[in-house]
Amino acid sequence: MLEDTLINHIEYELDSESMDVDNDVNSTSNLQIDSNVSRDVGTDVELSDEIQVPVSVIGNEMGLNELDDGSKLLYQNLMNMSPLKTSERILDDILSNIPLMKVINSKENCNTLRYNEQFNNSILKQPMIEYSKLRATVHPDSIGSIVDQIVIQSKFEYKSVTCPNHNKIEVFMGVLIDSTQKANTLDDLSNIIINHVKITVKTRTVLERTRRLMGLSKFHLVKELHPFDQKDLLTFDKNAANLIDHAIYVSEDTNKLILIEIFNPEFDSQEERGLFTPNVINQRYLHSLAEGEEPSTEDIPTGIECINTLFKVFKGPLTRKSSNDPIKRINSDNPILRLHMNPEWLVSKYGFNMVLEKDVETGDEFTEYEPPDLTDYVSNQQTRKIRESVTRKCLELIFFGKMMINLLSKEELEKSSKSLRTFNLLQTSFSTSFFKLLIQERGVGLPIENQSNYNIDYHFINLSVSYHYSERDIIQMFEVISKVDPDNIGHYYDSLQFIANAKGSYQLIAYCSKLDIVGQESLETAIKTFNLDLSVTALSSLEDSVIMSIYQAELKNKSLSQERHVNLRNALQVLASYKKSKKLKFFVDYEPYLNTRTAYNMLEIDESIDDDIIQTAYSIKVNDAPGLKLDCDRALYTIAIARRSISLFNFLLENNLIFQEYYTADTFSYTSALSLLQVNENASDENILEVFQKKWFEEAMVAFDHLLKLKAALTKIAFQRNSKLISNFLETGVIDPSCLPAENWPTGLNNIGNTCYLNSLLQYYFAISPLRDEIINYTKTVDDIENNLQLQGITRRVGGRVTNTIEVERSVQFVYQLRDLFSEMIYSHSRCVTPKKELAYLAFAPSNVEVEFDSEDGKSQRDNISTETVDVGADGKNDNLLVDFDSNIGANGRDEKLLVDLDSNISDKIKEEEVKKINTLKPVTSTRVAKISPDQLENALEMGRQQDVTECIGNVLNQLESASIPLSLDDDEEQNDLLKNCFLVKTKQSIIPLEKSKPPRNKIERFLSLLVNIGDHPKNIYDALDLYFNDELLQMEEYGEVRKTLSITEFPSILQIQIQRVYYDREKFIPFKSIEPLPFGNVLYMDRYAELDNKELIDTKNKARIMKKELANMKKRQKELLSRNELGLSRKESLIETKRLLMSDVLDNNGIDVPMKTSLISQIEANLLEIDRELTTLFNNIRDMELNISNMFKEFQSIKYNLFAVFIHRGEASYGHYWTYIKDFQQNSIWRKYNDETITEVPDSEVFNFIEGNTATPYFLVYVKNENIDDIEPLKRIVSDCA
Repeated sequence: MLEDTLINHIEYELDSESMDVDNDVNSTSNLQIDSNVSRDVGTDVELSDEIQVPVSVIGNEMGLNELDDGSKLLYQNLMNMSPLKTSERILDDILSNIPLMKVINSKENCNTLRYNEQFNNSILKQPMIEYSKLRATVHPDSIGSIVDQIVIQSKFEYKSVTCPNHNKIEVFMGVLIDSTQKANTLDDLSNIIINHVKITVKTRTVLERTRRLMGLSKFHLVKELHPFDQKDLLTFDKNAANLIDHAIYVSEDTNKLILIEIFNPEFDSQEERGLFTPNVINQRYLHSLAEGEEPSTEDIPTGIECINTLFKVFKGPLTRKSSNDPIKRINSDNPILRLHMNPEWLVSKYGFNMVLEKDVETGDEFTEYEPPDLTDYVSNQQTRKIRESVTRKCLELIFFGKMMINLLSKEELEKSSKSLRTFNLLQTSFSTSFFKLLIQERGVGLPIENQSNYNIDYHFINLSVSYHYSERDIIQMFEVISKVDPDNIGHYYDSLQFIANAKGSYQLIAYCSKLDIVGQESLETAIKTFNLDLSVTALSSLEDSVIMSIYQAELKNKSLSQERHVNLRNALQVLASYKKSKKLKFFVDYEPYLNTRTAYNMLEIDESIDDDIIQTAYSIKVNDAPGLKLDCDRALYTIAIARRSISLFNFLLENNLIFQEYYTADTFSYTSALSLLQVNENASDENILEVFQKKWFEEAMVAFDHLLKLKAALTKIAFQRNSKLISNFLETGVIDPSCLPAENWPTGLNNIGNTCYLNSLLQYYFAISPLRDEIINYTKTVDDIENNLQLQGITRRVGGRVTNTIEVERSVQFVYQLRDLFSEMIYSHSRCVTPKKELAYLAFAPSNVEVEFDSEDGKSQRDNISTETVDVGADGKNDNLLVDFDSNIGANGRDEKLLVDLDSNISDKIKEEEVKKINTLKPVTSTRVAKISPDQLENALEMGRQQDVTECIGNVLNQLESASIPLSLDDDEEQNDLLKNCFLVKTKQSIIPLEKSKPPRNKIERFLSLLVNIGDHPKNIYDALDLYFNDELLQMEEYGEVRKTLSITEFPSILQIQIQRVYYDREKFIPFKSIEPLPFGNVLYMDRYAELDNKELIDTKNKARIMKKELANMKKRQKELLSRNELGLSRKESLIETKRLLMSDVLDNNGIDVPMKTSLISQIEANLLEIDRELTTLFNNIRDMELNISNMFKEFQSIKYNLFAVFIHRGEASYGHYWTYIKDFQQNSIWRKYNDETITEVPDSEVFNFIEGNTATPYFLVYVKNENIDDIEPLKRIVSDCA
């Protein structure tokens, strides 16, 4: 082949050349100093916009004849020089330089860009702020380089000329290619532009060791090189014709120097880049034929062969090591050379010489192309420039060749195998990782595609920072850039704020808040965000209240996004700084969190804890982290608003004096305070507090400081009036009854000995106005009741029992006692009254215990009457009425012994003839004194201590009913009266055979309260009721397999729920109390338990039943996996211990051989993984299913009850103390604690306290139907003026 002849002639074979290249590219003899080829291409660029470096910047204390010892800063006072950039910013500028200039110089931008005139075709030397907004609009170039340095050397390291012992110079040469350029054909490839970059770094090792600062290096632009550096960088020519852009940056701490040069393509004409296109190659072939040459068609080269030939032409002089080596020339008459390229360009464009030679043998003259001598590049500047130009040509050809390979056909690739081998052996890379090594600065050189999108945001570019920079480095960059460019400090401040919010960095946000700077861009954005029209009113004169009203109106928008909120908050902060408004700044700094959970997380507390614990948590957090005080204040403010807690607001004002500037009594006049609360100056303190509480607890939040304003106004009123009542309320958040007139607070009940739960019960009944009114107006006698029954000719039953006359007499007397007490509670001037001993005795003594009363003539009512009396023993116990703690609790959660089955034989039913005999006595009834001995009273009170509270409730209700005239009778003669109207729940128990041919069996049951079982571990009140009303599958002899269902057919106006907490320990033979929490809420919806003909509800209940069954199975399986054996090990722990034993030496040491030990260990490991997987799956599935079940009935909320009474027992099963909480719907829905003679207002958090381990547990919950709320009236006082 003619091509081989040419290649052999010029002796540029790749293999042989590789042998000639000194592998020690870093040796001193091969150190290279790059140069630029001076060519007449383009125009010289005078960079008039470069920063003029003052003489003081370049150290002149050393004479130029002296050597640089490497320990002195050559460039001083750099801190005042602009621009300054980080190394990462410099790298991005290199990659974005040409794309940015294309945008700037485009026709559509030429007349609109603000800084166009200042660019002067240079991006590298411009401050970031000049081009930062354009950066995101361009795609950066890719930087390509040669990985191996054997064939072509493009990376150099050499010693400094002026300080060879301490300073070094490193050079990188690469190409810049627009990766968006696509070439589908060889003609397209000729349009690809490949630019060049050269980066030279001079490192002063002594200064790096002694003066290197922590953090980022800051590089300042300089115009002139120090004379010492000029000697080391002789190849640099800022006026080179093919130089696109350049810049010199020097670090302020160690004077590390970075010289960046970006060049035009070496093959800068379309003619040159087209030499390898098919059309041009064919033209050269036709030209050869015209010249009389006779190349065959097989000699027509491919494009890759043309590039390879040209590459080898330029590579030859680069591999020549010494001037003593022969110069390898190329015969000008070689026909193949003419087919591959235009040989004349070697002289006219590429610096070759035409040499006339004579053949020694024939004497014929011929010409050859002689390449330039590049061996003397160390001392000759022009040689270095030519050598550098040749190197760039080789790089350009290499990357063209790499791209062309993908465009060649299969036939062309087969034909060009030798050329392909040349380019395939050359490893290239498109990576910026070289820059990290070159700069020797940690964290730079990240691939552009792996960087955050924030890094090309103009805010980050303005400060020359990246998203991953530390807060310390970002702050330093802001401070230094603001110092060197103070005219644009507003823009830099805007950028810092954006970065702070983008990173969510408290440190940066706090730092920004300390700076009194407002940038124009931020100001304009803030004005636009608030939609302010400044055409009429200047921003400086705009009232703060107007801005705040706009802001708060936006916050009320339910569709407000988090992004919009952040923008509004940033805008408000800008406006506050611009207006120098302390009030606006206060609002934005201490704005409550939108999400209350964020506030609790900040203080690291749970939402269920009390206010005093919140205060403690706040104090600990602030003491441990003083820098977080502002955030802690915001959190405390947020929680105080959410809870509407006066005590938390007081604590906030005490710990943050800034709040006192805006929310104290001094901020209101007396008149304006009254106006805010909308009360008259003649209103009493009690009325003012009532209005305040209504506004405080019920009024919508018009602004997040609304409560603080209300509190400040009330403080002013308290001060003006010198009101002890209001002042005490402001200090504690609750009303002090001692400061109130008696008529403004409920009456307490003194404890006369073990009567705490009786007192709680009586206060509860007193709060039910229909029941209280009935008792207060009670005037009936036994005769009235008996005559009414005889007149109607009926026999009534109370609780399934027929009452005798003696029981009725006792009941009437009990009501009279209760009437007197209730009357005293209403009309007494005292804050507490004492129940009579007769009332306590009648309440505690069982209803079938006979009580004697003195008649009007002083004779005993029981004279000459023989009756059977139940003896109350000396221990105070009625042996027939002991609580059976081991009662049989059914699967539905009910204590079967407490259910009344009206269809069964009643064990304690009095025989009809005995009732008639007793009723013939008919004593005359009047208010009488019970004949109770001190021993009897003491025994009764002792009984009260031991008695279950439900027994007391039963005694009281039984006597109230026995003393009532029936309103009607049920079919079974059960009496209907006011109490049943209030409390009675009718349920329907259905036995439904699964065999549809058999009819269901229904039974109606009556209950005055529902019983839920805490022993079933319900997670809340709904779960407990679900267990109570749970369907059961049973096997019955008569029906076979059946489903037993339970539903409510009639709902009471007042729903009572008893919580079964006392159980019997069979091992210790003692009762014990469960203190397991049972969460409940203010509202209870009973739709799911009603007998309703609602298909959707029925379907939902069926679906819930299936899900609960599945949930029970999952929990059962979870319990199995977590259960422990007799050694206290779970299943997983047992396997782990077994594995450890098998892997230890214990078995081998004891001569125990375990067959297939390895296999067994593998099986154990597989089992462990399976247990972990199953437990994880179970946990997630249980959590999701519980959530789904809890949300299933949200659409069924028509039967609504509101909580209004909670009975509490604190202590153990055999002792303790009782009190009750009662809600006053008519007094701003406050809760009061009725603790015998003491009645106090309490916060909701005390009532809804479900903390584990709390022995003060609810045992009786009372809900009132939504339409009957007005029947609840805890406060009923009528006190006359005269004592």
